[in-house]
Amino acid sequence: MILDEDQALIRKTLQGDKKAFEELMRKYEKRIFSFVIRMVRNEEVAIDLTQDFFIKVFNVLDKYNFEYKFSTWAYRICYNLVIDHIRKSQALVSSLDDDSVSSREMLSSENVVSHDGFKNLSREETSAYIWKLVENIAPKYRELILLRYIQELKYEEIAEITALPVGTIKNRIFKAKEILKREMEKDGLPA
Repeated sequence: MILDEDQALIRKTLQGDKKAFEELMRKYEKRIFSFVIRMVRNEEVAIDLTQDFFIKVFNVLDKYNFEYKFSTWAYRICYNLVIDHIRKSQALVSSLDDDSVSSREMLSSENVVSHDGFKNLSREETSAYIWKLVENIAPKYRELILLRYIQELKYEEIAEITALPVGTIKNRIFKAKEILKREMEKDGLPA
């Protein structure tokens, strides 16, 4: 069996090489943290969950099946950890933070440029605005948007991670996009 880079690091880790696991952690730390923080929306909790994730992975690494991609297996563990946390903390959809700028205020700011009758935001502002909308949709939609567009996973990989059928994933992503489109239209942005 030919091992990919991740699998070679896992094999070394299982043979007692701690530096190999540290390298694996470095490789996935930012991606895992990015997914977690967008799901829980709290930096301290995201740091704790990311650390919990790596501890969990280390403790169950001997159960990893080398026939499958490590990243899919790891994301499944991370996904379950985050969903468990959300369920335990009853963190359902919350409103925008009081100290955040509302989308309407953002649209009326000096940075908004009128062009061909449409209001447009700079690329960075548009991205921040859209991710603020994503943060406020139901977790069942948000998690799929994050896995698909932030982690850039294929539908089949998302299905393995979430244990949802590919059709359900596509349907929920479609619904999430519709929700986001309606919110943008409410705020006067072309969707």
